Amino acid sequence: MILAAMISFDGTVCRMNRSIDRLIIRSDNGPRVKVNVDDQIPLVYRAHDYDREDLRPGDRVHIEARRGADGLEAKSVNLTMRVDEALVDSIFRSHRTVTGRFAVREGKSEMFSLHLPNRRYIRVDAKSAYGPNGRVRVGSLKSGDLVEVRGAWQSKELLQASSITVMTNEEPSFCTTAARRGEMEGETLAREAEEQKFLDKSDD
Repeated sequence: MILAAMISFDGTVCRMNRSIDRLIIRSDNGPRVKVNVDDQIPLVYRAHDYDREDLRPGDRVHIEARRGADGLEAKSVNLTMRVDEALVDSIFRSHRTVTGRFAVREGKSEMFSLHLPNRRYIRVDAKSAYGPNGRVRVGSLKSGDLVEVRGAWQSKELLQASSITVMTNEEPSFCTTAARRGEMEGETLAREAEEQKFLDKSDD
């Protein structure tokens, strides 16, 4: 049996699924690539294990991988730059906007826990929260959803949300601009549908 050659490249995270085990990377060589990151593959940042739930679109990574049947199979992932170091500051109470991942709903209420960077959790009261399309219902959010929450702190660990924006399927504008450059509309729609299918496989 001949093993596929190892591929090594640098790139930018453009999209990821909720489980954070499938990534769409814009490689520095130009093309977008689909990368599978098995749960057993650690993410490393500055020589330390990195919580993959803290990974964000726009982060810079160095990946070593082999070609698989469904995209590249990562063998190592090193985070080389966090695009928004200010996200770490979201744990400080002077900030009214936080970005994190939806963890779990509290019963059938409009309360939920939010996973912030550096393994921190807070509670969010979303009973008065609105989004781009109107009232946000906690029941519509899914575990692992990347969300931006704006509101007022009621206590050290409780944020009263006034707005919630789901960012799970969003990607940095420079990623979409680069990807669509030179594409016809039909080509863009086909590529985006294929990428979404790839990302959805682990979340179904």
